[in-house]
Amino acid sequence: MELAQRAERLFKSWGPARRKPRGNTLEGSNPSLSAIFLVAPLAVALVAQTPSPGRHIVSNRFVLPAILKATATASSDNLVSNGNFEGGKIDEGWIECGTQPAYVTIGPARAGSFALYSGTRDGRGEPDGDSGVCQAVRVPAGAVLTAELYQLSNEPDARFAYQEADLLDQRGNIVVNLYRAANDSPRWTRGSWNLGAYAGNTYWLYFGVHGDGYAKATTQQFVTKVMLTGSASPRPE
Repeated sequence: MELAQRAERLFKSWGPARRKPRGNTLEGSNPSLSAIFLVAPLAVALVAQTPSPGRHIVSNRFVLPAILKATATASSDNLVSNGNFEGGKIDEGWIECGTQPAYVTIGPARAGSFALYSGTRDGRGEPDGDSGVCQAVRVPAGAVLTAELYQLSNEPDARFAYQEADLLDQRGNIVVNLYRAANDSPRWTRGSWNLGAYAGNTYWLYFGVHGDGYAKATTQQFVTKVMLTGSASPRPE
């Protein structure tokens, strides 16, 4: 089955729910620091499209509130609020923070009832910009971030479009790029990142898909079971 049709069928069967973005538009920057992978990177896209000379690189742009304050309390076992996107809405700490819509869908039973979906609504073409969500988190000592990922793409590489996760500062700059790839992995895969080096700092945690609006390729990402835990919690700010 064609990749776009497969993504569209998945998306339609899961039923989207979404909210409008809010806040101020801020320019992002290139990543300056790298997170440490505790698991092997996911497979590169299997069904590749030939790059078009008409394509162009689009800069990251994030839509963020003026105040950066963590939602979950330091005493929580999981310092990410609503990591399973239960209720079918982008809420409880999550906000749409890209220039393109993101959605919550009903997901496969193994990964939970709901999942974040980033990409175009019908699974055809690339988003023209960033489709994703953010949540403010305070990184504890011994921090480990985990998430379940289901990724689809027929891009030959991550030059023009990709799945992505980052830690952003208050101005929307990328401080830590957790991953940036054009993966075609139609199964749930667990990712894990050691964030202990950033303990005591508060960032925006971002998951999403970036694209250049190209109509002849497609990249999507589903995310659920997002957890941030630590060996000890830093003292509140």
